[in-house]
Amino acid sequence: MFTVDHSKGESFEPIKPGEYEVTVVNYELKQASSGNNRVIVDYEIRSDVEQSCQGQKILFDNFTVTDNAMWRFHQASKAAGFPNGVSFKSYKEWADAFLNKPVRLVVGEREYNGKKYPEVKSFKPSEVNAPAANEINISDEDVPF
Repeated sequence: MFTVDHSKGESFEPIKPGEYEVTVVNYELKQASSGNNRVIVDYEIRSDVEQSCQGQKILFDNFTVTDNAMWRFHQASKAAGFPNGVSFKSYKEWADAFLNKPVRLVVGEREYNGKKYPEVKSFKPSEVNAPAANEINISDEDVPF
């Protein structure tokens, strides 16, 4: 199945405060303990851009639906290139549109239970082109029917 190679099991470089080109790779809709709705977003640091921590993930970025936190939705939307004035019918619709978007994150640090974790402080438009989509070519010979 596979051969153990200790050199490939090195630990990841910690994600330090700074700016990173990322792609939105996942989201989850939940309810906060306060009862507010929340969109929890995960990012992957792009490997196609020369930067540290390539391929690592920044997880659990909480977008809480409150008047005081709406700036995060607006700033992330601008960074993702959503047109000014566009309307979304739901936070799920917004999250679906945000998924797979390239953005530039300003990352800080937070401490929880004595450990340090990366924390998204703000959003900027990506400074590089979107990752190239892998083109899929399927011919009639590839289809079994």
